[in-house]
Amino acid sequence: MSRHTVLAISPNLDQLRRIVDALQRAGAKVDAVRSTDAIESDRIGHRYVFIDIGDGAATTDLNVILARTSERTHIAVITDNAPLQEFTKLLNDVRINHIISREEIDRGVFVTAQKLLSGDIFGIERYLPEGTPVHYCRLNDFAGRGKAIDTVLDFAKESKIRSRLREGIGQVCEELLMNALYDAPVDEAGVQVFAEIDPHDRVETCSPRPVSIRYAATETQFAIAVRDRYGRLAKNTIIAYINKCLTSDNQIDRKAYGAGLGLYIVANAAASYVVNVAYDIATEVICTFDRKSKIPLRLVGVFIHPGEAEMLQQGPTPNAPR
Repeated sequence: MSRHTVLAISPNLDQLRRIVDALQRAGAKVDAVRSTDAIESDRIGHRYVFIDIGDGAATTDLNVILARTSERTHIAVITDNAPLQEFTKLLNDVRINHIISREEIDRGVFVTAQKLLSGDIFGIERYLPEGTPVHYCRLNDFAGRGKAIDTVLDFAKESKIRSRLREGIGQVCEELLMNALYDAPVDEAGVQVFAEIDPHDRVETCSPRPVSIRYAATETQFAIAVRDRYGRLAKNTIIAYINKCLTSDNQIDRKAYGAGLGLYIVANAAASYVVNVAYDIATEVICTFDRKSKIPLRLVGVFIHPGEAEMLQQGPTPNAPR
């Protein structure tokens, strides 16, 4: 079996055709079935699986896939819009790193498959129409963060993004830039540089490596991407902090939650939330926002570059010592 042969599963024939078309446009060979009952082998050897569980009965197929694949399988789940906590439940499995709303089948499946098959995971351009101008800022301190946010919001206003959406974009920019500047940096031993420094005191210092933010506007969306130069954000860290914020009975504050609060706020504000990580090289967080109205998160992706991917299997969590 070619390593580019992808298994596509959907009980809905129309949805299955759309998934197959998107996968083929991404360069994949596709084995397509309506149900796991059509798969004769006890072990499913496909490296990549795209499964539509939007119909309730299809959840059984997902359980079958999980039982019959190895931990090296990459599973993308296609489902109806759901609350954030439902997405995090799915993402808890090490094999499920991508969730695509049915509304996003055509674009979401194509981009996700293209990145998985090529290994080329970085860049905001994949989430924009071809030829969309992308703007860029570079910074390494708190003052630069403020200027960058002002620049992005001025551009959003010029692009006729409505004021309420600009507020959300500004908040997400603030959180992502704070995470990149002060939570991402580690020393040679992998210890967080600013871990023992009070968040209020961090603003007087510079990040050891520069941070970048890219942003763009189209007729239907606004997009931003923030990149640090450390590449240490692990998937379990994202899930653990979001779950803690979801289940907290106490008022959430930055001092107690640090980067976790930012991840939670971003996941709640954006229509798409994609994390690209290459260990010890870079972490990039891409978010898109719909111009017309706030809708639930509909595209989630965590892409880990295969080089030294094992180093990102477990990251710090709220209950673990740093």
